[in-house]
Amino acid sequence: MRALVYTAPHQFELREIERPAPASGDVEIAVEAAGICGSDISGFLGHSRRRIPPLVLGHELVGRRPDGKRVVINPLISCGRCTACLSGAQNLCSSWRLLGMDRTQGCFAEFVALPESQVYEIPDDLSDQRAVMTEPLANIVHMFRLASPGPFFRMGIVGGGTMGSLALLTALRLGVREVLVQDVSDIRLDTARRMGASLAVNVATEQGRAEAGRFAGHGLDLVLDASGTGPARQATFDLCRPGGVVLLLGMSSERSEIDFVTSIRKEHRVLMSFAYTPVDFERSLALLKADEIDLTPWTVEMRLEDGQQAFERIISAPGDTLKMVLRVN
Repeated sequence: MRALVYTAPHQFELREIERPAPASGDVEIAVEAAGICGSDISGFLGHSRRRIPPLVLGHELVGRRPDGKRVVINPLISCGRCTACLSGAQNLCSSWRLLGMDRTQGCFAEFVALPESQVYEIPDDLSDQRAVMTEPLANIVHMFRLASPGPFFRMGIVGGGTMGSLALLTALRLGVREVLVQDVSDIRLDTARRMGASLAVNVATEQGRAEAGRFAGHGLDLVLDASGTGPARQATFDLCRPGGVVLLLGMSSERSEIDFVTSIRKEHRVLMSFAYTPVDFERSLALLKADEIDLTPWTVEMRLEDGQQAFERIISAPGDTLKMVLRVN
C-alpha cells in the first residue's frame, strides 16, 4: 500500500509498505482523508522523542470499513483493564498507544487496522473535512469537562491556532461572556475576530500587550494555554484572576520557567488536560454532526503525494489555514 513515511527531520517519502494484517478483534479501515495535527508537525520537525523515523505519522482520519460504511476512528487505544481505564479515564491508561507514535503506524497511508471498539460510523452528509475534526475537538470537549466553567465566565485563550480556535468556538457554545484571544499572527487574530472573539490582540507589540491587560482587568476566570511555549504559559498565568483557573493544554515545550510565587499568592487553580476519553470523542462527534462547530472555511486539502509540501506550507506559510487535510483515497 502507499504510505507517506517520515524518514528524517523535515523529510517525507512516499513508499510502498506492507498492508497491515488485522489481529483478532481488529477491523481494517481504508483511509480516505487524514488530518495533520500539531503533534505530527512536532514529529516532522524532529522535536518529538516518540516519533522516530522511519514512521508513518497521522492519527486523525475518515475512512471506510470493508462493508463500505463511512467512519471516523478514535486513535487513542487503551488497555481497558488498568485502574485508569476502569475508572473511565482511558486517556490516562498505563499502556495507551496512539496511531502514528512510537512503533504504531499512523494513518498517512491507504489502510490502518485497529480494534473494532475504536470505530464510529458517520452519516454521508458529514463531510470529510468536518468529520476529520472529531479527534482534535475531542481534546477541547475533555478540557472543558475538566474545567467546568461557571455561567457567564470570562475567558482568555493564548494561541490562536487550531486548538485555540476550537476552544473559542466551543466556549461560545458554552455561553462564555467575554473571550480574549492573543497571538502573534495578525492573520490568525483576524480569523478569531470573525469567529466571535470579544478581543483579539497581537502581543508581539507593546500596544497589544497593553490592550490585553486592560481587557483582563483584575484577571479572567479561565485562561487556556493552547500554545505550549514558555512565554505563552507565563502569559496564561498573568491573565488569570486570583482564584481563577489556569488550563494547560499546549505541549510545544517540555519545560518552562513560571513565576509560581505570584501564582501561589493568587491561589490559581492549575489544570492540565491531556487527550480525551471515549465519552469526549462521542460528544465531539455529536457536535460536528449537529454542525455546531465548523472549521471548514479555514481547512485546506492536499493530496497524500504532496504531503511534504503540505507540511512545509502549514509550517512556513499557513495564511489563515487552521487545518490541513491529506486526501488519501
